[in-house]
Amino acid sequence: MGLRSVILAGLLFVWGCGSGSPGGGSGGSPGSGGSSSHGGSGDGSGGAGGTISSGGTTSTGGSQGTGGVTSSGGTTTSTGGISATGGKTSSGGAPGTGGATSTGGVTGKGGVTGSGGVTGKGGVTGSGGVTGSGGVTGAGGATGSGGGTSTGVTVQLDSTKQTIEGFGLNTALGGGTVPWDSFYGSNGLGFNIVRVGMTSNGSLSGSIPAASYNAKVIGSVWTAPSNCRTNVPSNGYGGHLSTSCYDSFSTTVANFAKNQKIYAMSASNEPDFQSCGKAIGPPCNSDYDTMLYTANEMVAWVKVLGPKLHAAGVKLIAPEPSEWIHLWSNTSATGSTVASHPNSSDPLNCGCFGNDPVTTGCASTCTQGNGYDYGHWLAKDATAWPLIDIIGTHEYDSQKAEPWPADVDGGKRTKPIYETEVSGVMYWPEQGPSSDIKNGIAVAGWVHSAMVVGEASAWLYWWYQQSSDNEGLVLTANTMTKRCYTIGNYSKFVRPGAVMVSVAGNTNTDLLLSAFTGTDGTIVVGINKGTKDLTVPIAISGGTAPASCTPNVTSASDNLKAGTAVTVTGGSFSASFANQTVTTYVCK
Repeated sequence: MGLRSVILAGLLFVWGCGSGSPGGGSGGSPGSGGSSSHGGSGDGSGGAGGTISSGGTTSTGGSQGTGGVTSSGGTTTSTGGISATGGKTSSGGAPGTGGATSTGGVTGKGGVTGSGGVTGKGGVTGSGGVTGSGGVTGAGGATGSGGGTSTGVTVQLDSTKQTIEGFGLNTALGGGTVPWDSFYGSNGLGFNIVRVGMTSNGSLSGSIPAASYNAKVIGSVWTAPSNCRTNVPSNGYGGHLSTSCYDSFSTTVANFAKNQKIYAMSASNEPDFQSCGKAIGPPCNSDYDTMLYTANEMVAWVKVLGPKLHAAGVKLIAPEPSEWIHLWSNTSATGSTVASHPNSSDPLNCGCFGNDPVTTGCASTCTQGNGYDYGHWLAKDATAWPLIDIIGTHEYDSQKAEPWPADVDGGKRTKPIYETEVSGVMYWPEQGPSSDIKNGIAVAGWVHSAMVVGEASAWLYWWYQQSSDNEGLVLTANTMTKRCYTIGNYSKFVRPGAVMVSVAGNTNTDLLLSAFTGTDGTIVVGINKGTKDLTVPIAISGGTAPASCTPNVTSASDNLKAGTAVTVTGGSFSASFANQTVTTYVCK
């Protein structure tokens, strides 16, 4: 959508976690000073021939910790990963030999209410425990084998959701020279997915990290050659893929994906958007390569492309609209910062707007498959639906996820979902430029919505590169933004293979909670959007409770700073969430 500000792809800078120069693609040459929407470039040039990094950014030693990334002081400019004050140091190992152990029980504000207190199965009641009003009984009790119960918040280990596949960013159409170690290295933020682009002639747009990073590479295609598009507007960008080119262009896409060793390839980048900078103006911003598909066209295209990708050993992602709401409805988002034009561009003219799906007021032709609502029309088709391996979508404009609909596959998600692109773009909330904790909390909220509401298995930001808005993860060289670290509250601790589980009992609208379980333990992520510090008793039920939970906090002053472990007693622990923070509890 014509909203993304684009900056020169030739800008080269490296954030100070590595001294090496990672392999960056020549990668797409956006227009000088041009601006575009989601995934666009100023002149529409996707950039042929992006290069594959042969080595990435390599640490020259630095002061990297041996046990993870924490920081209270922002970014260090020495090489060697993300440094931390109060965390682990390169020569000293982990401070402390076992964390703090409670000797007096867990005292909560109001405690954990229960008849007779919460006692683990076989738990040993410690002496001197302080009981709140109905609180946790005793201190020092052994962890129960059956978890705990609570009248407050409960992490339900036996109520499983989607499997997490990872986090990452895009390098398509430019995106800057990524300091791979800082994001993808063993001491970085834990990213493991990279999204690149294919130009109209089938070449690479973007850069791919060295094989040593073990990154999963996914791809997308922005447009077809001009002779393969119909109904092209006067600006030369957009139009629809001609049916006469379905066979030839699908072969081009499949060959690209095979040659670049792509894990999964998208059928189209943002089939619901057409460049509209000159035609409409703000909130559209400049023009770049786009290509529209109606829902019916997407179904037909998937039937041709899917078998060729599968024959090449590549998974198919579809439909990948710019707005999550277009995945399951014809409704277009609203809420731009342009008072005279609050709605998104709606290029298929369905004419209904909102940030929640509506079923009335949309043009009748759109309800017949000539609009958006891609997911429903794909699911209805017995040939197209099985060809899709991954449901792809972006999270622009409304900046929130939509749940899997009740009328598709019995209301239960049957395919993994990847959120493959989002950022703060011009003329929409969080456009920036900003790097403060308020923006970090907002972006963490996007991750939370995608994972909890949308059941996403993967979540990717747009670019690394600095820009005049919040399209990039960073604004200036050598300076990480808070959004980098709040994303890290998920990506560093919620590792591929972890499974999201249900969290019940949270009634505080200022607190967003999610939980995951995996080989690294139980992970609880809390976003406190409010202005008051919160202490929340959390019970862990439906499985073996951990012995302790260690907080890792990103705040206005700290970046993924590890705190003192909190003892789990009788299957419950007292979690602290300071105001305006994102806190990840790692429970083992």
